[in-house]
Amino acid sequence: MSKLPKNFEKTLLGVAGVAAVGFAALGFMKSSGVAEDFPPPPAGSPKNDVGVPEAEATAAAISSLKLNRVLEPSPDANGNPIDQFVGIRLFADKNNPNEPVDIRGGDPVHPPIPNKWWIETGADPTYANSPARDDDKDGFSNLEEFEAKTSPTNAKSVPALINKLAYLKDESVQWYVQFGFESEGKWAPKLLGRDPAKKDFDNKISALEMIQPGDTFFKDGAMAGRFKFTGIIEKEVTSERTKLTQMVRFAQYEDLKENKKGEKYESQYGLPNAQIDASSYYDRTAVLELQAIGYEGQEFKVEERTAFAIPPDAPEKNYMLKKVTPESIEVEYKDASGATQTQEIKKGGTP
Repeated sequence: MSKLPKNFEKTLLGVAGVAAVGFAALGFMKSSGVAEDFPPPPAGSPKNDVGVPEAEATAAAISSLKLNRVLEPSPDANGNPIDQFVGIRLFADKNNPNEPVDIRGGDPVHPPIPNKWWIETGADPTYANSPARDDDKDGFSNLEEFEAKTSPTNAKSVPALINKLAYLKDESVQWYVQFGFESEGKWAPKLLGRDPAKKDFDNKISALEMIQPGDTFFKDGAMAGRFKFTGIIEKEVTSERTKLTQMVRFAQYEDLKENKKGEKYESQYGLPNAQIDASSYYDRTAVLELQAIGYEGQEFKVEERTAFAIPPDAPEKNYMLKKVTPESIEVEYKDASGATQTQEIKKGGTP
């Protein structure tokens, strides 16, 4: 048998009813609070609606920005153009750091370059070494560009490239043709040589194959077909050691190599080995570098008396390597006006 009070169900229904009334009252109170916090918009026609005051001005501004306008810089009182968007760069007087200097006027900030040049070209004058800097990274300094009247901010506008040609070293072949055998105007020469790596080489014609004037030599091997024998002569020679003068035979021959064609040589009969180096001839090759327009560090070789191009991969070979010595090279070319110029370049440097 249940122990709950007899009227328990009726009591429970009464409590539920009171709770429902309480929740309803609470909901009514909340609804009133929302209305107070967020009042409804005032009644009226659309013409009376409250809008954004700047809306019309914003639309006008957007429309104006779409127009194709040209902004003309206005000059200042001295006639100098004023950049409308960038402030004027000021410099400090080195003798008075608190005194600003306007680059548009006054003495040059970087003599001998006038201030106007920096403004007109767009080169950066804000460094102490600005003349030595290379703003367009073409290998030429701002000062070099100023002197050549080229653009310091355009890598395709550069001074004469010959000014950046460096002579690094020579790779030369040393050689001498010894007199050898001679009989009745015929000759058996012997070649002694040393390559750029200081490695010796030789070549020779035997006494059984002696050549006569008009013949070319050697038939094969080192310097094959390089020379033409022209004959044997006699002339007086004074010995440096004994001071005695006597008649000595010399074999004469000329070069057939393209870049030395027609050059004449002599080989003295009985020349002491100690004097061979002093009497030797050379095939000289210069190792060069163009230190500009992205060719820095790229070596190229040019043989003496041959034409070459600057830059080395250019289609036209407008430069002639006239002379190569261990100390310097001599280059011949035509300048912009068409005049022939000769430039000497010391080893290890540029003109």
